[in-house]
Amino acid sequence: MVTTVLIGLSLRGPIVGIPPLIDRIGADLELTGTTAGLITSLPLVCFAVGSPLVALLARRLGLDRTLLVALVVLGLAVALRPWGGLPLLLAGTVLVGMAITVGNVLLPVLVRRDAGGRTKGVMAASTSSYGLGAALAAAVAVPMAGSLGWRGATASLGVLVALALVMWLVRMRRGATGPGGAGSGRGRAAGAGASGAGPAATAGSAAAAGSAAAARAERSVWTMPSAWWLALFFGLQAALFYSVSAWLPPMLVDEAGVSEATAGTGVSLFHLLGILGTLAVPAMLSWSGDARRVGLIIAAGWVVLLLGVVLLPGTWLLWVVVGGVAQGAGIGLGLTLVAVRPVDVDHGRALSAMVQGAGYGLAAVGPVLIGWLASSTDGWALPVTVLVAAAVALGLAGLFAGNERPIGVPRG
Repeated sequence: MVTTVLIGLSLRGPIVGIPPLIDRIGADLELTGTTAGLITSLPLVCFAVGSPLVALLARRLGLDRTLLVALVVLGLAVALRPWGGLPLLLAGTVLVGMAITVGNVLLPVLVRRDAGGRTKGVMAASTSSYGLGAALAAAVAVPMAGSLGWRGATASLGVLVALALVMWLVRMRRGATGPGGAGSGRGRAAGAGASGAGPAATAGSAAAAGSAAAARAERSVWTMPSAWWLALFFGLQAALFYSVSAWLPPMLVDEAGVSEATAGTGVSLFHLLGILGTLAVPAMLSWSGDARRVGLIIAAGWVVLLLGVVLLPGTWLLWVVVGGVAQGAGIGLGLTLVAVRPVDVDHGRALSAMVQGAGYGLAAVGPVLIGWLASSTDGWALPVTVLVAAAVALGLAGLFAGNERPIGVPRG
């Protein structure tokens, strides 16, 4: 579990650590507002484009090696991207986004494969590390930039990646020599070969059968309504999260009349409370006995946040607390369902790629749409109405996404 938590800590900091420094970066590199916005939005586009490709890469290299390559690329990209001009910064950010995409897709599969009966608890811990890594990066970015400059501050975000890489290498080495590692796998292949074909033929047949099963899983999940409901739930949750993360500060300034500094503190609290929401998911599932009820509670939390800030702005802090817990629980429930609902690891890898690819594709529209509506109408009534509608749709999608039927089981 320690290794998965360390990987989770590395999957948000390289993204969230950039926005607090974007003014310094923009001034140094003479960026336009559009280009500065592109730097912060590129990773989300990578999530949408790259997620469907991760399953193909993992099928070719294996889950462990794919994660290893992703961590190496992520560490190098984070460390090197600040030390050139705009082209290197953009190219490095694309590599950061693609490497994090691999972690996003494969971490639930890794937990499903290795955690056994502790899947929900381990998934909650690893997912909460996303929020902790984000909060840590956002908190230290400006102070570190004061002493190291923005280049040194952003490059230092690679320290956690390096630590996760070292732990992953240790884990891979132990796995290769342990009871479930490659050595025992070769032994099983040889034993099977003694009853008929030789070891190489048996291993080749097993590999071919596994590859064929994975390919069938990748094709089939795209045709399953249950997978699409889960993708819709995941996408709406992500769209709400990224939209509110981007636009809550100006909304608080305009509606609640707080200062920009206070609004920034409110958003930091929103992110930090997500950790509590994520960790609460196993308890919520145990208490309610049904993921569908938890989905409805999460949707209601989003509605309370959005309507509260507009209708009762004087108590905005209460609404931010409710929304922060709801957003953490939403991502926690989404990834937990991705981990537990597939019928096997092949379907899990394919489902995670499909859900996150389609989901982040939907999520990428959210912040842009809300920003356009706010500027077009010069107010927050219409943007909030759209977000509330998305929260209601999230609850509806959760009624189907939270079904207990395993994804990958043929109907019959």
